[in-house]
Amino acid sequence: MQNSASSFIVGNPTLAPVVAVIGAGAWGTALACALRRGGLEVRLWARRPDLTHAIATQARNPRHLPDLELPAGLKASSQMAEVLDGADAVFMVVPSAALREVARVAAPWLQRRAVVLAACKGIERDSGALMTQVLRQELRPGALIGAIGGPSFAHEVVRGQSAALTVGLPALRQRGAVDVQSHAQRLMGGLRTAFAAGQVQLDVTDDAIGVQVGGALKNMIAIACGMAMSCEQGENVRAAILTRGLQDMRRLALALGGRPETLLSSAGAGDLFLTASSAQSRNTRLGMQLGRGEFPGGEGELAEGAISSQSVQILERRLGLHLQVAAVVRDVLGRRQTAEEALRRLLTQPVQQDDALGLPVGSGVHAHRLLRDVQGLRPTLSRAQSRQSQ
Repeated sequence: MQNSASSFIVGNPTLAPVVAVIGAGAWGTALACALRRGGLEVRLWARRPDLTHAIATQARNPRHLPDLELPAGLKASSQMAEVLDGADAVFMVVPSAALREVARVAAPWLQRRAVVLAACKGIERDSGALMTQVLRQELRPGALIGAIGGPSFAHEVVRGQSAALTVGLPALRQRGAVDVQSHAQRLMGGLRTAFAAGQVQLDVTDDAIGVQVGGALKNMIAIACGMAMSCEQGENVRAAILTRGLQDMRRLALALGGRPETLLSSAGAGDLFLTASSAQSRNTRLGMQLGRGEFPGGEGELAEGAISSQSVQILERRLGLHLQVAAVVRDVLGRRQTAEEALRRLLTQPVQQDDALGLPVGSGVHAHRLLRDVQGLRPTLSRAQSRQSQ
């Protein structure tokens, strides 16, 4: 089984790519800083010219990271064509709800065979699409689309503190396209070298689905953990919520054609433990609010996990799954139960599995049935199993 960075990159000369980061929020700025410290040419895009001017001339992001100095030589512009001109690697770091619109604007300016990585964590609200599916629908054919995830407190990365991330890029093992595979491996080697110089360890897999499922579901699990914290239900309860949440991740990843071992990477367990254990996380803070019986004033105040808990219901219905933690978060947000009542229900529900694939009893999804027609991915269980055995 090839699932580590070295298995994809050893023996392939690396490429020092030109990098575009689309989105100059806290996390987009942090990724740009790490890569710039690694010696790459990095360009940041933001809608607001005043923000890009401050980044380019003052080495500051006054809106999102006002107290932190950015590395010298970081470029920024509000002109999409300028930022994407000649870019080999593109990081899409905008809110998941805005990704489709921004990708549509970026599409005409992408160079052929650019690697485009979704760095936003979520599930599209109206379609149930993963972020790579949104990109595939909006970008020109030929773009090499993947996802990046992992524990990501932006201020720590900007300060140069160590971190670990995981990239999922299917082109790393694209059958029948040796030149595409080799190009992807060389480019990821260059990114991995630059990230390492910026104190970020980058692990690499071809499983973009597992990377995205981990990133999308960890936020709603953090909301449930935040509820438990403010209800003062104890550390044992939080551990039980994490256990249920990991089971939810595993079931959804398998149903979509991902691999469960990806959820043990920084994009799965690592991101989950950071987000669910720290009050610095917006999702955990929202959960603490809900646990006190306080509700956000409007959708603009909702953390990503609250939106994803609604969006993932489309996939649950389509695949015949029941994700326990997502249901708890939905019920509390919908004021159908208090946080305490919903958590009590969660902890009295058994974690039921009918086979080694982790499919829920009575779900209507059987191990021998093809899981297909999910936003055009059309994965099958047999295909997923063959990938695991390689």
